[in-house]
Amino acid sequence: MVVINRILDYHMHSTHSWDGKSSIADMCASAIDKNISEICFTEHLAVNETDPCYGFLVSDPYSADIESCRDRFESQLTIKKGLEIGEPHLQKDKILPYVADQNIDFIIGSVHNLNGDDLTLRISGRDQIKTYTPYFRELLDCVTKGDMDVIGHFDLMKRYAFDLQGMYRHGDYEELIHEILKKAIARNIGLEINTSGFRSSSLEIFPSQTILRKYKELGGEILTVGSDSHWASMIGNNIPPVYLMLKQIGFDNVFSYTQRQPEAVTI
Repeated sequence: MVVINRILDYHMHSTHSWDGKSSIADMCASAIDKNISEICFTEHLAVNETDPCYGFLVSDPYSADIESCRDRFESQLTIKKGLEIGEPHLQKDKILPYVADQNIDFIIGSVHNLNGDDLTLRISGRDQIKTYTPYFRELLDCVTKGDMDVIGHFDLMKRYAFDLQGMYRHGDYEELIHEILKKAIARNIGLEINTSGFRSSSLEIFPSQTILRKYKELGGEILTVGSDSHWASMIGNNIPPVYLMLKQIGFDNVFSYTQRQPEAVTI
């Protein structure tokens, strides 16, 4: 029997994100109830003016709530302050005031939009190749130019495209996916394993095990795991079985971040 000593959830959204449903305090209390040892809030930051996240996050109240809960739950829970930045390779002048904050521990870089359009608008009337190729190309541009610690939900497009198009064929995008992975490794950017895929029609984590195995083969080591919870009740969901899966693939660690510096945590 494998014993998991520490559980870390490194992707969650409180009411400081436009789609978050629970307060930071309630999410912290839920994490403690579930014996999670460390969490990182990754509130949405968008530079695309058509994105519903745009302009929602206000830094000072976010920081105040983090500090208040650190004081309140100091002996029970490690609380980190992060961001999930949509398209961090674009309009960097709008992002800089947020990432310049020395109290930011961790940044997820995600692609939520293509040419200003939400990903859900890039599926209907297109075949798989025309759906996924622009997404993966944008992700390559993102990881090449953006400031981030991990790539968020690497193959996110399957969350939206699966019902119409089924599971994408990895081989159709293999060269592009491998280029993204190699660029990430060269820049010391890790991969986020996002368990919210189990809540979608595909019933598969982001990214797929195929991508994780290739990342390992290429020498990638940095991984974080997150529930992408928007409700206190969902914190930590499916993280323990993902840890076991990672050990089966050959990974020994997930990573914790403090002021953007990674530290290995044995799983």
